[in-house]
This record gives sequence, C-alpha cells and structure tokens, in this order.
Amino acid sequence: MIGAAVLASPLTFIAPGGSPQAAPRAALPGTGTETRNTKSGVAGPTAALVATAGLAAAGRRCTRQQRRADEAYGASHTSFYTDAVAKDKYDTLEEVLADKLKDEKLKGMVNELLDACVKITEALRVNLVTVNDASNAFGDRQLTVDVIADNLLWDLAKSSKYVYEASSEEEPEIVQTNGDGQYVLCWDPLDGSSIVDNNWAVGTIVGVWDKSTGLIGATGRDQVMSLVALYGPRTTVFITLDDGVYEFTLGDGNKWICSRDKIQIKPECKIFAPANMRAAQEVDGYNNLINHYMTNKFTLRYTGGLVPDVCQQFTKGQGVFTNPTSKASPAKLRLAFEAAPFGRLVEMSGGKTSDGVSGNSVLDMKITAVDQRTALAIGSAQEVQRFNEMVLQK
Repeated sequence: MIGAAVLASPLTFIAPGGSPQAAPRAALPGTGTETRNTKSGVAGPTAALVATAGLAAAGRRCTRQQRRADEAYGASHTSFYTDAVAKDKYDTLEEVLADKLKDEKLKGMVNELLDACVKITEALRVNLVTVNDASNAFGDRQLTVDVIADNLLWDLAKSSKYVYEASSEEEPEIVQTNGDGQYVLCWDPLDGSSIVDNNWAVGTIVGVWDKSTGLIGATGRDQVMSLVALYGPRTTVFITLDDGVYEFTLGDGNKWICSRDKIQIKPECKIFAPANMRAAQEVDGYNNLINHYMTNKFTLRYTGGLVPDVCQQFTKGQGVFTNPTSKASPAKLRLAFEAAPFGRLVEMSGGKTSDGVSGNSVLDMKITAVDQRTALAIGSAQEVQRFNEMVLQK
C-alpha cells in the first residue's frame, strides 16, 4: 500500500530507494537561466518567483512527508511497516539448528517438517482450489489443497523414524505410525480453507509432544516444539528452538535462511484482529472491547485466517488476536491443533495467552480429547489482560 504522504503532491516521485524526493529544482532568477510561464509564453521575474514559491512549498511538503514516512516506516501513521534491516549474510537453517537446538532427534524432526512445508508450498503454487469429492470427519466438504497438504504430512508421519503417533485436524484420531518413534505430532494441514480460494495467505500448524507425555492428559506446555508455516508471497516458518522463536524464509533452491531470530512481542500494541465478532452481539464485554480498539485508533488487521492474523505479531512485534465464545457462537479453535502450538510460539516470544474462560494461559489447559475446542486471546500481554478484564464472564 502506498502511503498517502507519497501521493500528496504531484511534484514528488519515488526514488529507487523508495523514498519521496523533491522534483528537480528550477533555475532561480539571476542565475543566468530564466523560468518561462508555459501558459502565457512570458518569461520573467514574476513567473520565476511563482515557480520558486511552488517548489519551496513542495520541498516543505516533501520534508514533512519524509518525516512522517520515517516515523511510520514509509506509511501513514495507522500503518505498521517492518523495521527489519537487510543483513550482509543470513544464517542457514543448518547453522541455526546446530547452535540453537541441541536435541538431535528434534533437529531431525524439524528438517522433515520443513521438507513437508516445501512440498506444500509447491502444491499450492500449481493446484487450483476446487472441492474434493470426499468430506472430513465433521462432514465438511474438503478442498483439493487441504487433502494434498494433509496427505503430505501423513506421508511424513508414516515414513519418519521420529514420529511415534500422529493426528490431523481433518481426521482427529491418534494413529500410531512407528513404535520406535519419539514424538506425537498434531497438525492442521492447511488452516484457512475459507480464504484460500481468494488466494489469501494460509498456513500449516504443527504441535509436537514427546511420547512420554503423549497427547491426551498432557497440556500445551508439555510440547517440545511447535511450528507454524505461512504461505503468502513468501513461505516463512516460525519455530520454537531452545532459546526462543526463529523465523525461516524459503529462498532460492528451496533453501531455508534465518530471517528473524529470538523474536519478541511487545507488551503493548496498536494492532487488533477480532475473530468471532458475532459474539459481540451477545457478550457486552466483547462489544465494549472492540469499541475500545476503535475509539483509541487501533489498526484493524484481520483476514479471517488464524495463521496470518497471529503471525503478524511476530513480524510487527505487537498485536492481539481475540476469539471469545458465546452460547450462540461457540468455540471453534482446536486446542491441540491450533491454540496450543500458537500459544507456545507467542509465549516464548514474550506474549501472553488466555483460554477465554478462566483467563489462565491456554498452555495450561489439559487436553482431554483430540478434538477439544477453546476460546482464545493471544498476543501482546497488556491487551490479553485487557481482554480478560473486559470480556470474561465473572
């Protein structure tokens, strides 16, 4: 999106570096070159002074525009652009894992999962979004890309020496895949089925538990790793490693580079993503919370896809996603497949989560069923706390 500041004056242009610049300065009176009034064909001091005054005003506008651009990374004050600065060298996946993930089995699991994300990326690039003949366990018609992504992850689970048990959000049953394996995988193969036909960003969500805890009876805090892949203009993956959350970007030759390290989410924010807004018709606190965001000029950034709506917190360093429930609008998010993996990522980045009922961390909820649902608030700590105070029924 081009900021309004850049478009404010016809006397500005976009330089190769992307910043608005003043148009070339006209010759001033007394310098040996006169400025001609093209409409009247008259050259002289009057036309020169008018042109000079116009250019001076344009210069002042340019200065103001550049100042505003610098303050908001080149956009209007309601936009939040990246503050990432280009590096001379980016660490490879292998270099980061060697230094930041000590468990060799888990390292192997990460590599296999990222290989699957490459295959899903390629499948999304070439397959049309059409309805599949089959339906999932809930009777929902599946899309071909959902089935492809799910099959690729099942191929991984059944062939991997690291996977002990696995479960997919499409078929929420725990399946043993390798008796000698170490980990229990739970995945949402392609979150965002309702927006993938629009060619909007979608993603894969994976939670990893050790077989010593298993899934049923464990909590999200028992995860040994979680991973979320975002398929947009670029494919990026966010992973919890030993000392924090790292972003990897898929580059040339399907090689992964570390594009962000030790990501942090600020406690305060000005970005909100309000899901399940139907509940605002029944829950006064949620209606009041949304009004608070609007009154205080928060920026709405919501696509209807859980992956992009939460992953923006890692790139912007702030934000809150809210998904409360009501009697008429019950919880839809799956604890094991969606809320717990994202909860680990956000809390390891310094953010906060709420189960939307008790106000406790979603990572402390015991998983009692594979398809267990939950409300969720997740993101910048101060805004999750505000959600707890305003929305939760006391």
